[in-house]
Amino acid sequence: MVSTSKSRLTSLLLDISTHEGEVRHIEEIGPHFRLVSLASDGFGKASWTPGDMVQVIVVGEALLGPWEIRTYTPLAFDPGTRTAEILWYIHGNGPGSDWAVSATVGTACRLVGPRRAVSLLKPQRPLVFFGDETSFSTAIAARETPSGHRDVRFVFEVDSVEESRAVLERFDLADATLVARRAGDGHLDEVERDVLTAFRSEAAATGVLTGKASSIQRLYRALRAAGAQGRQVSNVPYWAVGKKGLKGH
Repeated sequence: MVSTSKSRLTSLLLDISTHEGEVRHIEEIGPHFRLVSLASDGFGKASWTPGDMVQVIVVGEALLGPWEIRTYTPLAFDPGTRTAEILWYIHGNGPGSDWAVSATVGTACRLVGPRRAVSLLKPQRPLVFFGDETSFSTAIAARETPSGHRDVRFVFEVDSVEESRAVLERFDLADATLVARRAGDGHLDEVERDVLTAFRSEAAATGVLTGKASSIQRLYRALRAAGAQGRQVSNVPYWAVGKKGLKGH
């Protein structure tokens, strides 16, 4: 009885803290990416800074539960049209991907946010941005800052260099450095060299590390060993093997 009452209270609080939305537009961009536009009256009252996140309830409905909430970074946000655009990575490993695959124009959803995640306004340029496919939407969002993508070096670890290149070219990120994943994280030596080279050659003022938690940890240690101060580097893990509930993408 206590468990049931607690579940109902949690569902009620979540229902109060969320707002209704729907899928306004979907565009397939490669086999593993969908550009999804979400519309909500709640977005009309919100402010957004590039890098802020939106949470989507991908399993469960108001007052019913159980709930599964996933977090995503819009690449663009328009309070005038009350829409947020998200480049969704379909990795096929969880309810977030399942929801994006099944969603169609008009699909109802419940949303939270936008809320603060990583500010893309604060880091000084030059900037080194690291991530993976879950970071593409965040990386693209940097174009909404006053400096746009100017003086930003992008380095991504990816499953498919070819597919990722085609997706990023669509959003004017054709010059990003892409490193293909290898078994046992054998590719991270190359990633580390690329990140450190970018940091040193551009005299980078700041770094933003996103994506896989273990990759971020390694690169953060490497940057600190290379002389970067802690305040120069922002860390926002979007996922970790065997864990859920991180910042999303």
